[in-house]
Amino acid sequence: MGKSVVGYCGLFLTLLLVCVSGFHHGNLPVIPFDEGYTQLFGEDNLVVHRDGHTVHLSLDERTGSGFVSQDLYLHGYFSASIKLPADYTAGVVVAFYMSNGDTYEKNHDEIDFEFLGNIRGKDWRIQTNIYGNGSTALGREERYSLWFDPADDFHRYSILWTDSRIM
Repeated sequence: MGKSVVGYCGLFLTLLLVCVSGFHHGNLPVIPFDEGYTQLFGEDNLVVHRDGHTVHLSLDERTGSGFVSQDLYLHGYFSASIKLPADYTAGVVVAFYMSNGDTYEKNHDEIDFEFLGNIRGKDWRIQTNIYGNGSTALGREERYSLWFDPADDFHRYSILWTDSRIM
């Protein structure tokens, strides 16, 4: 990406259990949820577990739930352990993403995983998006069928963002 992108790590996960900071990766710091994140929506649909590092997110007939990091990041390692709902979820999108859309509303950058809703018996699909230089027209969207069932167990999804690469 041509310019330096300052975004926030916003983890918007609308269903089930997510471990936001409890994964130790080398010497990376681990902080409690309430010190690193703020709930965006969902009222009682976000519950912080006693360990302080794990949250339970749910979806009801009115709303899902979401949270966002309190700090801005130029680069970093961002990771979440996600277990998707096991049932009919057509029309539901569970997303783990980073964006600077709060700063640049109509001209933002974004890196994400989007888990598209599922119909029983069909393959699960994930969409990845990378938009840079302030334009969703200068990005790349890719869709993949998953070779495993993301509702069977937790799976770790990570983004390593350095000054020269995004993996």
